[in-house]
Amino acid sequence: MIRNIIILFLATVIFISCKKDNSEVYTQSAKDTALGEVLIVDVLKQILYTSPNFLIDEQDSIINGIRLSSEPEVNDSIFPKTITINYEDGVTGVLGKMRKGKIILKINSRTVITENLDVSFENFSSDGSSIWGKILYTYNPSTSGYDGELINNGISIVNPNGTMKLNGTFSLSKSSTSGTVDLTDDIYDFECATNGIDFEQTSFNYNTSKKHTIDFSCKDYIISGESNLMPYEKSSQTITFGDGNCDAIGTIFLEEGQQKNFNF
Repeated sequence: MIRNIIILFLATVIFISCKKDNSEVYTQSAKDTALGEVLIVDVLKQILYTSPNFLIDEQDSIINGIRLSSEPEVNDSIFPKTITINYEDGVTGVLGKMRKGKIILKINSRTVITENLDVSFENFSSDGSSIWGKILYTYNPSTSGYDGELINNGISIVNPNGTMKLNGTFSLSKSSTSGTVDLTDDIYDFECATNGIDFEQTSFNYNTSKKHTIDFSCKDYIISGESNLMPYEKSSQTITFGDGNCDAIGTIFLEEGQQKNFNF
């Protein structure tokens, strides 16, 4: 009798444990892939926002506290040039993002907005997350956007949560100018095929299933879209990014029916 009670008790514990494991929704990879996407977009926006006027007129070398320089100098006819966008010890942008350090890009002409951008970083951070590595944004005239690659060993992102890695390719296709000539409200479609390791050191694969809408006028950029996420040894996830609001909220859906919101 006692033996049967013990067996029943253990079976109940195991059942409850399994049920709990199946119902838990792992959020770290979703948060971190969204962070990586936000940073990729943020770097491009900063380049397009600061560099074009500077390359037209070298006197326009300070833009809202951001200092720009060129080697060789802008008025020199020699290319390629290395452009440094320097936030020094910190500049807060109009949407409230604090950026520090340097974005460094190599260009082969003065027309930055239609240029292939070979980008690296020197102690650069955006809202407390530092980026290390290189990003290549290759201009695609058919989409007025960019085909991108996280080159060599991809990028590392470092913040108080630790270090994460992101590798792979992405594309940004311009879908709207919002009826203005101001690029800070442009809208793009974003797609990616990436893999990496999140801040909890769980590896993942992350691929777009429905194009993400990127709105340059939103602080965290991603306002809609869907991706498939596969964290290692965890349930596969469908990640959705809302219906067009600048709320920085995503939702994780599991095949078993569970779902959970997360902020990015």
